[in-house]
Amino acid sequence: MEMAAALPSSWEELPPDLLGLVLRRLPSLADRAHLRAVCRPWRAGAHPQRHKPLPPPLPWLALRDGTLVDLRGAPVRCASILREGVFRYLAVDNLAFLVDNDGGCSLMNPLSGLTLPLSKLAPAVSRALENSAYDQSYARKTHAKVILSSPIDSTPDPLVAIVIRDVVIRDGLSLAISPSKDHDAISISMPPEWPGGLPTSISDIAFLHGELYALTVYEGLYIKLDVIGLCEPNFFHQCIVDDPKQQKIYTTYQQWQQQIYFEGPGRYSEYMVMRYIAESNGRLLMVRRWMSFPSGARLGDYDTTFRFDVFEADLTTVPGRWTKVENLGGQTLFLGSQCTKSVPASQCAGGVQEDCIYFMHRVFDNPCKEYIGPCVNPLGDSGVYNMRDGKITPFLPEPVMAELQRKRQFLTWFFPADA
Repeated sequence: MEMAAALPSSWEELPPDLLGLVLRRLPSLADRAHLRAVCRPWRAGAHPQRHKPLPPPLPWLALRDGTLVDLRGAPVRCASILREGVFRYLAVDNLAFLVDNDGGCSLMNPLSGLTLPLSKLAPAVSRALENSAYDQSYARKTHAKVILSSPIDSTPDPLVAIVIRDVVIRDGLSLAISPSKDHDAISISMPPEWPGGLPTSISDIAFLHGELYALTVYEGLYIKLDVIGLCEPNFFHQCIVDDPKQQKIYTTYQQWQQQIYFEGPGRYSEYMVMRYIAESNGRLLMVRRWMSFPSGARLGDYDTTFRFDVFEADLTTVPGRWTKVENLGGQTLFLGSQCTKSVPASQCAGGVQEDCIYFMHRVFDNPCKEYIGPCVNPLGDSGVYNMRDGKITPFLPEPVMAELQRKRQFLTWFFPADA
């Protein structure tokens, strides 16, 4: 009888510790909000849990039209990302980077609706375009990727870095860097590939320990010194030398010749390699993504990701080098052209697989208003790559995949912060 008397007499009297255990097992941020909304005692009981680190919730999917959906395909109620005067947006962790019709930039939290203007950033983008073949009307189309040096509320003035791309060849050629709140912004061009040549093309950028790193298409790694203070001179220091043997496109020409000789004329395959970098538990990783596509086919229609190679930057030598790794050290990597993030698999609610890469279809193969011709599958070859066995599986249930495919919109990762 004493034991029975110690038990809560109703669901409203669940102890905070038990509510905390429930919260830890809810992978969806919406489910956590629903728990807190059940009744006042549950909301009050869950409140102390905010001072304890909860596992990060599962990411959402951000659609080109500004809507957000969870991994079950359910829409997320939030402030409108694309509104009057906004030309486009890019996902940045748990924020949306807005580009206005006049080229102005800002950061927005879709859950709260709060917006942080980045008044100094647009002039820096314009300065970066001064030596290009495009006029300022292209400024609003040139933002390829945006990253933050730290969460917007964790430091007084985190940095915003943007890859500015050539809108025709779709390579990043320069960067714009701005404090999110104070001071001026700067623009930086990469070193030229040869005297008088174009700047080295940028594949991706990432912050590590407050320093900004840029990865080139030839797997060279560059660091921007004194980036926190935005000090002069505005140039990159090379950490890992470019490898001219690396290519974007590889052709199995010899196999094609053999096929003609033994089997008659046929189409040979080509392979495209995309390269990403990401901070992962204090390490800087480079990811090679291998995709095959039939020769002559339009990119995005038939290309298929079939393998990933992962390397860690070893900067203990001069110059540094890339060292291949066989696992992610218990991390999970969510990979996308706009937004990439590494999370601890054991701490992420929902049972994401460790040493796996959850990857999105390529951004520029998906439909948008600038493209002409038939739309491609927006999910394309998206999936989960397991580094342990090399297998690729779907990352969403088939009904959710089918529903998203009907929307015919590009998707990227969005990482909500627990409220």
